[in-house]
Amino acid sequence: MDNEELELARQKLDLGESSTYRLYSLYCKGLVSEEVIKDDTMLVGGSGLSLCDSNNNSKLETSKALRNRRVLLAHPEAAELAAIIQGLSWALERGVESIQFFCDDSIILDYITREAAPPPNESVVATLLKKVALLRKKFTSFQALAVQRTDINSSVIKLARDAIASQTRWREGDTEYETCPACYAHVSPSHKLEVRSGCFHRICFTCIRDCFSSQLARGDTLLCPYSGCEKELVLEDCRGIADDDALNLIIHRKKEKSIPVLDRVYCPKPSCNFLMSERDLLPLGSSIDPRQKSVARTCVECGLCFCKECHVPWHYKKTCDEFKKSHSYLTSDAALFDSLVKTEGWMKCSQCATVVQKTVGCQRIKCRHCNHKFCYVCGAAVIRKKMSCNCSPQD
Repeated sequence: MDNEELELARQKLDLGESSTYRLYSLYCKGLVSEEVIKDDTMLVGGSGLSLCDSNNNSKLETSKALRNRRVLLAHPEAAELAAIIQGLSWALERGVESIQFFCDDSIILDYITREAAPPPNESVVATLLKKVALLRKKFTSFQALAVQRTDINSSVIKLARDAIASQTRWREGDTEYETCPACYAHVSPSHKLEVRSGCFHRICFTCIRDCFSSQLARGDTLLCPYSGCEKELVLEDCRGIADDDALNLIIHRKKEKSIPVLDRVYCPKPSCNFLMSERDLLPLGSSIDPRQKSVARTCVECGLCFCKECHVPWHYKKTCDEFKKSHSYLTSDAALFDSLVKTEGWMKCSQCATVVQKTVGCQRIKCRHCNHKFCYVCGAAVIRKKMSCNCSPQD
């Protein structure tokens, strides 16, 4: 680094004559990933570094490649230590003299603070720790502090992934390529989407769209298609690959999952169908028969007064039993649907009222919606794999 670059960096971090008395924070993350480059699989490492003052101002970030083969092949702690060495060296180059270093790995923190020693067979880790010890002596003040893994700055994880991605590209003529880790196709970096939910895997648009469509159709949680990754796609990941209807469905399903199955209530008005929690529903006014107050509710979205038991607009001056015998109910969509359920031989879950259809197997069935197990003939609960009714378990 020349003097001009060093001075620009010092200015960005506001390192002046008083920097000796200022405390700076350093966050590091070292990652090693098995990547496919063209048709070869190899280990690639990268580090993300973030440096800022004690008030989290004047932040300076960078990413660096980890190319030491011994580090890449060693225990994962080696990559983290290599990133720490890069971060401490980087801070010293920028004139930082007082630093607090945040670590989300309790084992590495114990090594650095000398509360524990690495195993004798971890020679690479031991060598790296010696380098950390030499660097810490160059600071007038050095603190190694613990931080929760969930609190580690996500930007340093992304920077480490960026450092890895930069090493997986190659050029053919004027065109740059990367290998998609899901389908192994060679694609332009601009034709890949970076998952923003924390893993930062880079997947080609074709794989993301195919994965998105199939998972959405099955009602599954939308996950990153990288093999073995359990990170859920966030809404920002989906905006470029889904239309408005699909995005609304995603939002609806996320809301559904946040509400316990037995607390879910839907507005019976077809043009509304708003999902609410039982606890969010507004009770009707004092004019309601006290016997009916437990089922009389108001939709918080459209204001419709309805019966949560009958799933129809509110039946004034009638109890639920009286209303279900009336012409109004017998010609309602709810009654017609109940008739269809009986005609087709389907069954409503006795816990959440979701309609289920058995195709094969015995009469013990599990509701896909709420996981309640019950008898497909009479609806009685199945307790500890045993039917609580006298129905035959055989089809």
